[in-house]
Amino acid sequence: MKRFITSIVLFLVTLGACVSETIFLNDTVAKFTQDIDYIIQNASDKNIETATQLAEDVTVKWQEQQAFISTFINHDRLEDISQSMISLKESLCQQQIEDFFVECEVAKSQLNHLKDTEFPSIQNIL
Repeated sequence: MKRFITSIVLFLVTLGACVSETIFLNDTVAKFTQDIDYIIQNASDKNIETATQLAEDVTVKWQEQQAFISTFINHDRLEDISQSMISLKESLCQQQIEDFFVECEVAKSQLNHLKDTEFPSIQNIL
């Protein structure tokens, strides 16, 4: 009976960890996507200095989050997102606005792909 109770407790702990990870990842992706949209809005309004500072802040925040997220997600995808975040900041610093918009869309796409591939669904399991 002790083994059965122990296995139920472990199952519930594992299930709770999986649900928490999914919620955390969805919230994180939503926040970064919103931040990138805000940077795009500032760049579109010709507030390049503000957009550059916001891009720097998003890059720093991503580096901080990446350390935690990498404990439960494949590092390669996270490195690709990091590279896109750095590229969008550098594009703004170099006044390459068209490249900046492309990098923003790439970063948002990578973030959404990360969320979609980590969501527990039949398609992802099979």
